[in-house]
Amino acid sequence: MSRTVLITGGARRVGAGIARRLAREEWEVVIHYNHSRDDAESLSKELQESFPDREFPVLQCDLSNPEAVLSLFSRLPDNFQHLDALINNASTFNSGKIVETSPSFLKKEMAVNFDAPFFLLQAFANTFGKGAVVNMLDTKVVKNEGGHAAYLLAKKTLAELTRMGALDFAPDIRINGVAPGPVLPPPRKGKDYLKDIVENTPLKKQVAVDDIASSVSFLLNNPSVTGQIIFCDSGSHLL
Repeated sequence: MSRTVLITGGARRVGAGIARRLAREEWEVVIHYNHSRDDAESLSKELQESFPDREFPVLQCDLSNPEAVLSLFSRLPDNFQHLDALINNASTFNSGKIVETSPSFLKKEMAVNFDAPFFLLQAFANTFGKGAVVNMLDTKVVKNEGGHAAYLLAKKTLAELTRMGALDFAPDIRINGVAPGPVLPPPRKGKDYLKDIVENTPLKKQVAVDDIASSVSFLLNNPSVTGQIIFCDSGSHLL
């Protein structure tokens, strides 16, 4: 029997890599997007061509809108009314130190990076009852770098939700996290952006998107693992 997963922010970058990996592993994949409709539809078409027996539907939702988040699962396509897994991958990544962070900016960063995963986890449990959730974090959750203060505080809180939720929702729902390191440069940054960062990691290698996807796959497929965070970061968290 096929399994179905919804990937938030699944149209581009790491989310698309996870979608491709899970499609190869015979998952039915629902691709969520907010503004990236063309990318979502292009990925869906690509996957349909590779796996013509599956549909790969796309689903739009503004994750900064609490009402839209709470109604997301009620808008699943007719053939995808049951999810076996949820990947909370979507995020915003805006710079700003604590002293520069306004109430509206903090609210916006928390809305997508923490509030949406929190309420999607809650809705997943209430709607489907069993399954697996993977929260995409950041290797910097073990550090206190202040350049993206609101973003990092949201990811730190999401890491704690991963552990707390794993205990609270056991044994029916397993909740784990993946904390990527230097995998892709931020939007509008060139390939050289990661050069020095990669060179300063213990493994001195850029993390491949499929390495992240492989970590997600492991967590989805190992029924004995919950409350864990895999740092797929070339050892960055050790420094």
